[in-house]
Amino acid sequence: KQWYQRRVRGVEGRDLCLRTCTGTTGKGTTNWVDYGTDGVKVDISMEDCEFTSIPNIVTTLNGDGMHWEATGGSATYYVKATSFRVYVYTRGITAYTSIATEKNWSITWVAIGYAC
Repeated sequence: KQWYQRRVRGVEGRDLCLRTCTGTTGKGTTNWVDYGTDGVKVDISMEDCEFTSIPNIVTTLNGDGMHWEATGGSATYYVKATSFRVYVYTRGITAYTSIATEKNWSITWVAIGYAC
């Protein structure tokens, strides 16, 4: 309870090692790779964030079209302090990587973790 009270008062007792880092794979420049027969995947680097342990990550799938039909853009896999992967399931959509590229699909992400 004392820790909570110190945190509520403001900067006193805050954790200076906690870091928020954000990024995007880039609209129209994401390196999508076909995954199986119904999807695409992308590996995302967080090396510049300099996390010392695995952070918590929130992701979104963005684009100019057809991404509303896809699922999985908010799920992360193989999470490390320096990288993670996102699989996007595109059942019913053919030419997966070309559609993802043509429609400017990208992943925007926010990571919160420790840097010391």
